[in-house]
Amino acid sequence: MKEPQDPLNALLQAENTYIEDAGFTARVIKSLPRRRTRRWPQVFLLGVSVVGWIAAASWLPWGNLPPLDTTALISLDSQVLLPWLTVSLVIACLAGSTVVAAQWDD
Repeated sequence: MKEPQDPLNALLQAENTYIEDAGFTARVIKSLPRRRTRRWPQVFLLGVSVVGWIAAASWLPWGNLPPLDTTALISLDSQVLLPWLTVSLVIACLAGSTVVAAQWDD
């Protein structure tokens, strides 16, 4: 036996998700105090990214990377691909953290 559905619940589950309230919601939201934003996580992440970029520029074996050509890619030679994969992974992680820090919205 099905229980009768509550009319308010039926209204909330309908396609129209907004219940007309004569501007009550807007007035309440407007009267709320502004949310304080914290910038330290963004500054910290951006600082760590900068340190990472500096470390990558100085410690990655840029001069010792084997030449990357089509034959190395086709043969899947680990002696060639592994150093390039490592460098690419470090750069991708640093780029991702830099983008996240730049777009941080608290």
